[in-house]
Amino acid sequence: MSDFEITALVLAEHEIFRREFAALDDLAGEELATAWESLHARLEVHAVAEEQLFYPLLAQEADGEQETAEGVHDHNEIRHATAAVAEHEVGSEVWWEAVRNARQVNADHMAEEETDFFPPFKEAVDDEQREALGLRWLAFHDDHEEGEGLSGADAEVAEVVATEVPEGEPSR
Repeated sequence: MSDFEITALVLAEHEIFRREFAALDDLAGEELATAWESLHARLEVHAVAEEQLFYPLLAQEADGEQETAEGVHDHNEIRHATAAVAEHEVGSEVWWEAVRNARQVNADHMAEEETDFFPPFKEAVDDEQREALGLRWLAFHDDHEEGEGLSGADAEVAEVVATEVPEGEPSR
């Protein structure tokens, strides 16, 4: 499997999220605020990239539309949980409680993707297409670093399912 294959890239980013959530525990003040802002933005970039590149193909597979609906629902739940963090003063007990909730919602979602979504996706989508999607994943991240151009609004399952993903490499 290529390092540029989409599920490998998504898994690598999942590990980064786990580390970044854990690293928050060692920060305070402005460092904590900055780290959270960055993590929050990266979670949105990740969600939208999955909604545009991974889930549309997953939806085409057996039971894939149900899994896609679950994934989009989870992304929206993560969006709500991370938005709730902004309602509190950084570092306060209620802020940490909101962060812990966002972390748990995100962890549950990542575990579901890793165990339930990736295996059938990898079986159904050939290596070449998964690598082409991986290159698109990287290009999407370059284009939306720190969430530029992304609204943070809830995604709609029907729109995600209807998204057409080109098969070739991304044009630059």
